[in-house]
Amino acid sequence: MSSPKVALISDIHGNSPALEAVLDEIQREGCTRVFMLGDIINGFDPHGCVQALRTWSDAASVELAAIKGNAEAYLTTPERSALPHQDKAWNADMICLVQWFQDQLSASDLEWIHSLPDTLRWNDALLVHDSPMDRLAVQTQSDPAIQPHHREWFFHGRGLLPDMDGERWQELIEYMQEENLEQVFCGHTHVPFHRQVDSRSICNVGSVGAPLDGDARAAWVLLEGNPDKEQTLSIRRVEYDIPATLRLIDATPDYPDLKIPGYHEAYKKWIQTGIHWRAHIPKGG
Repeated sequence: MSSPKVALISDIHGNSPALEAVLDEIQREGCTRVFMLGDIINGFDPHGCVQALRTWSDAASVELAAIKGNAEAYLTTPERSALPHQDKAWNADMICLVQWFQDQLSASDLEWIHSLPDTLRWNDALLVHDSPMDRLAVQTQSDPAIQPHHREWFFHGRGLLPDMDGERWQELIEYMQEENLEQVFCGHTHVPFHRQVDSRSICNVGSVGAPLDGDARAAWVLLEGNPDKEQTLSIRRVEYDIPATLRLIDATPDYPDLKIPGYHEAYKKWIQTGIHWRAHIPKGG
């Protein structure tokens, strides 16, 4: 009998051509379960990505378990009309962007997104979008101007990166010890890595639709073997139809961020290079 195979993906960012390529590879690998670690909708094709995930899972008979990323948390924030600081330009822009995501999604999409948990415990592993420490931080924010149900809106976790300082690594390992966790899987920073600290494993599965490590290929993680025995973890990169994504950007002129001068070409260069759009904004832009 072959070892069970599990796929972990994150940060699709509305890039449906990249998602379709990754799902095709996951199916070719014979994975029986997929964990999606959030940020599905924040990009140019939110509805297409939600639909692709759900219909593919049913058609391929692959179990799908998903959690919210910060984009889904923003979307499901209650009483957005009552958010404080609406006169601030950054907040007005965020409200507009999140409303655009909502307008693209069907009632079924929205119901499914609202049903997603913030984290998942899988055997001795914690699955989280940003990091366990970020989840603790947002729960303990105490700004009196911000209601508890609006905390997530004003919080953007740092997430986990391979070059974090030692203090942050130590804090994470101590948390894992306290919670009897052997593994943490996350996304959010769009930089895939796997680090082993004694018996504990920390893996950022990278980004399907918007990598930030200078490699434009979509990223995902393959786990082979039983979780209570020895497992093999590999970070995969997938070539996909980047020109199709560029055409998708061109076909979505009402995307709020594209109204800012220079952003249209900067987003396209991000997709082509795996380097953040900010690096591609002309000086003075």
